[in-house]
Parts: sequence; structure tokens; C-alpha cells
Amino acid sequence: MKRSLLFSVLISLILLAGCSSLSRYDDNEVAAVVKDQEITVGDLRFLYPDDKALDYLDWTIKVELVKQEVEKMNIEVTDKLNREEDDDWFGQLPPENTEDQGGKQIRKFAETQAKKLNMKPEEFQKQYAKIINEQNAYMITYLEEKTGIENVDDEAAKDEFNEKSDALLEELVEENKDGIEVLIQ
Repeated sequence: MKRSLLFSVLISLILLAGCSSLSRYDDNEVAAVVKDQEITVGDLRFLYPDDKALDYLDWTIKVELVKQEVEKMNIEVTDKLNREEDDDWFGQLPPENTEDQGGKQIRKFAETQAKKLNMKPEEFQKQYAKIINEQNAYMITYLEEKTGIENVDDEAAKDEFNEKSDALLEELVEENKDGIEVLIQ
């Protein structure tokens, strides 16, 4: 009796763990709405593995809030965007025979995501780099504007910048909580 109960609990946990994945959702389903801007399951699936994507939903919401704030402040982000020639290394897929561990991880991620999305790995990496570049530009622009800290050189300045940045992002979410609706868990 005890053994069958434990077995039932184990099976239930396995099934619940499997339910946390995005794979059960359609790409067009809305994962969250941030002040009238939809974040779709497809947006999350592009950037993250299905089994980890929901872990990044809060971050994706913060990025969207930051983007909206920067646009509302009429601050241009183009000077924070990596130029295509500077960003070429990230937009290029590392070679199959790379010995670099970071390169191997990037390649494996790109290949896995590309297969899931019916893309070529090189095409995925180029699009992925473009999205990450844009997100970084908005985030850097917002945080530098709000903290007044640019060009963090030493450890103390990095710690101060990170502390202020975390507080600012949490404050931004709190100020906009009525405009955020999470639709999937």
C-alpha cells in the first residue's frame, strides 16, 4: 500500500514537472501582457529552451517595461546598439570543431533552438544576436539614465551599479504592476 502511494506521488510529480514546459502551448498564445504589449509563447521559445523559458518570463517582462520607459522618455538607443561589424562575433555561429567551451555552448544552444524553430543554426544565431543586442541597448540606456552611472570600471562601482539597477527594476515592476498580466504559469 505504502509503495503504491509513493509510486503514485512520484508519477504525479513527474507529470507536473513536465507541465511546466512551454511545449504544451502554441507559439501564438500570449504568455503575458505588459501595458498593452503582448509577450507570446513564441517570443519566449525563441530566446530560451522550452524547459527554462517560464523561468525567464519575469525578466522578459522587465525588459519590455524598460523598453517602454526608454521610448516614453524619448531617449535614443542607437548609440548603445552594437554596430553590425562589432557584433559580428556574436551573430556568427562558432565552427563545429571549436575547442572553446563557450563557443561549444553557443553552438549547441543555437543548434537546439534552430531545430525546434525549423531554422538553420546560422540564421537563428544572427536573429538571436540582433534581439539580445536590442534588449541590451534598452537596458543599458535605461539603467545609465536612472542611476547616473556610466562606464563601470572597478568592483565597488560595479556593485553600486548592480545594486541600484536591481532596485530600479523592482521599482519599475511595482509601479506598473496594474499594467502587467501574466497569463501562463
